[in-house]
Amino acid sequence: MFTISCSATEMRFATVQFVIRRALTTAAVASIGLAVATSAIAMGPMISGGATVTAPADRGTQVQVNPPPATPTARYRVTVNIDWTSSTHPGTLPSNAHVSAPVIAVHATPGAMFAVGTQASSGIEAMAERGITSTLVGELNSNVDVTHVAAGGRSFDVDVAQFDHRISLVTMLAPSPDWFVGFAGRATFVDGQWIESVTFPLGNYDAGTDSGSAFTSPNANTQPQQPISGPDDAAFAAAAAQNPFGTVTITKIG
Repeated sequence: MFTISCSATEMRFATVQFVIRRALTTAAVASIGLAVATSAIAMGPMISGGATVTAPADRGTQVQVNPPPATPTARYRVTVNIDWTSSTHPGTLPSNAHVSAPVIAVHATPGAMFAVGTQASSGIEAMAERGITSTLVGELNSNVDVTHVAAGGRSFDVDVAQFDHRISLVTMLAPSPDWFVGFAGRATFVDGQWIESVTFPLGNYDAGTDSGSAFTSPNANTQPQQPISGPDDAAFAAAAAQNPFGTVTITKIG
């Protein structure tokens, strides 16, 4: 049998070591408990007893709803608003400024009435130089690509179809050598749907058939004829830079 003897100091030291080790063990257990609790909070409520697996809550399925198929035809109102006055064009407005009777056409492919970079037809030349529309109307009526033609007035109701949904319009700026405003081949059927309404400035064009450089220049036939372009002469360009000569609104009415 062995007998272990310890001094009082050694006993106190051993007691202190035991207390420290117990304290450290308790702290470690508490730390582990805190980590487990934190993990449980992050993961959600703990499952006790028999576990039951449930599906996530149904928050609804997002379904893209496509618009209904477009109708084969549509009707539009085309309204021209001319705004060529001393207020909109101070210093550049000629005496007796006015426009000719507008001509409108519905057609299938671009360029049926006119196109920048191509030569003006006899009808466009007569409209741009003298405001005569009959020649242009005759050309358009004989064009198999054109399904509707009208002249005169500032408002037109036109019927279009998916295969011929483009609209063009022209009117002379008078007096001028061969300058006109309008738009060419505006589409009304876009991405499989009819547009509802659009408003935009009238475009500015030089027919390339007269070489006059001012609004009131005398006739000077251009030889050879030049392609249709934007404003080339200083007087026309200066006026066009001030403000649009007008706007057009195309609105679906049926």
